[in-house]
Amino acid sequence: MGARMPGLARAGGRWRRRAAVWAAVGAAVGGLASCGTDREVTYSGGTLEELVPDDEARGRELSTEAMTLLRNAKTLRIGVEMNSPKGHQKVSLHMDRDSNCTGTFDSGPAQRGDLIMIGGGSTYVRFSDEALAEIRQLAAGRGPETAARVRERTAMARGKYLKIPTGTGRGPSMPVNSCDLDKFTRSMPGSPGPDDVIKALPDTRRYGTDVIPLVEDKEEGTTSVYVAAKGKPYALGVEVDENGETMKMRMSAYDRPVSAVAPPAAQTIDISEVGPGGGGLFEV
Repeated sequence: MGARMPGLARAGGRWRRRAAVWAAVGAAVGGLASCGTDREVTYSGGTLEELVPDDEARGRELSTEAMTLLRNAKTLRIGVEMNSPKGHQKVSLHMDRDSNCTGTFDSGPAQRGDLIMIGGGSTYVRFSDEALAEIRQLAAGRGPETAARVRERTAMARGKYLKIPTGTGRGPSMPVNSCDLDKFTRSMPGSPGPDDVIKALPDTRRYGTDVIPLVEDKEEGTTSVYVAAKGKPYALGVEVDENGETMKMRMSAYDRPVSAVAPPAAQTIDISEVGPGGGGLFEV
C-alpha cells in the first residue's frame, strides 16, 4: 500500500467526468426543450408545434448559447467541490488547449497540494505541508525502516515541486488527464436534449455578479446552472444535489491566458532521479 501522488488522475478525473455529465444533463448544456406528451399540442403555420412556457423557451435559448461559449473557450478555469460518502474533495484547474495547466487539489489525506503542467514538457506537483505530515503518519505504521525513509524524503520535498515528465506514465496517479480542456468540452452536448425540462428563473446574485438560474428538477435530485445575466450568457456555475451527494462546479477565466511557468530548478526534485523507479518517492 502506498501514498500516491497526487491522486488527480483517479479522483480529479472522476470529478471532471461527473461534473461534465451533470452539467450536460443539467441546464447549462443539455436539454432545454421538453417534448412530453402531457401538454397541449396545436396546429400552427402548417406544422404541429408544442406550446412551450416562456421560462422553458428562455432556458432553451440561454443554455444553447452558454454551451456554445463553453465549448469554444480557448482557456477556462474549472473548480469542482464535492461531498459524497467518500468525503469532501476539491480541485481547481486553469487550462488551455495546448495542455498548459495550473491548479490546486485536495483529494483527502496525503493528497493535497498544487500543480503546474507545461504543454509538451513536464508536470510539477507540490504537496502541502499537511499532506506530507499525513504521508509520514501512514509510514509510521509500516515499521521503523519505512518511517525513516519517508521522513527523509518528505523533509526533502517540503516546499518543493516534484517534476514528472508529462506523458511518460512515470509516477503513480499523475494529474495529466485532469488538465485536458479539449476532452472536457467535447464531453458537453452541443444542443438541447428532447426530454429535459429546464426552467429559466428570475435573475439573482451569485459569485458576486448577476446570474440567471437554469433549473432542472428530477426525482433523483435538482441541477441548477447559473449563466451571466449581463452580456453574453457564459456558464458560471453548476450545483447538483442528487441521491444524497452534492457537487458544485465553477467556471471562470474564459479565454484568459494560463500562466504555466516551470518553477526554478532549485525548487524542484526530479522524481526519475530519486529512489527505485522514481515514482516510489513516498511509497509506504
